[in-house]
Amino acid sequence: MESAWVIWLILSAVFIIAEIFTASFFAGPVGFSCLVAAVLAHFEFSGTVQLLSFSVTSIVLLIAIRPIWLRMLDGGEPDLISGPEAYVGETGEVIETVDAAKGTGRIRLGSENWVAISDKNIIIETGTRATVVRMDGTKAVISVSENP
Repeated sequence: MESAWVIWLILSAVFIIAEIFTASFFAGPVGFSCLVAAVLAHFEFSGTVQLLSFSVTSIVLLIAIRPIWLRMLDGGEPDLISGPEAYVGETGEVIETVDAAKGTGRIRLGSENWVAISDKNIIIETGTRATVVRMDGTKAVISVSENP
């Protein structure tokens, strides 16, 4: 059939357009498989070869895209925490005595130094290991570590 490639091409367009509007990761691979069959039909391969290539291409693409689809169903990648919030839960060394009355206090977290305040308004001496319980703007709210 000389017009088989046109039919495959129309089917391909329908499935690819459907994928654009649904984003289901099902119609796209099927549309691409129709395109492969259209190319084979254009070069006058038999209907059996066209159907076989359509089937195999569809199955391979659907299996290849399955991990992406499952990740989308699962809620995607975990959110990347950046900025000061990334330090919550980190343990560092107090490098300047934390004293709310004097308004002093600094903690070293990794290679960075942060202004520190105590979560319980207690004095935390220099050299003490402390854990960041939350960030308050650019200040680290810290608690004395249980295991120094």
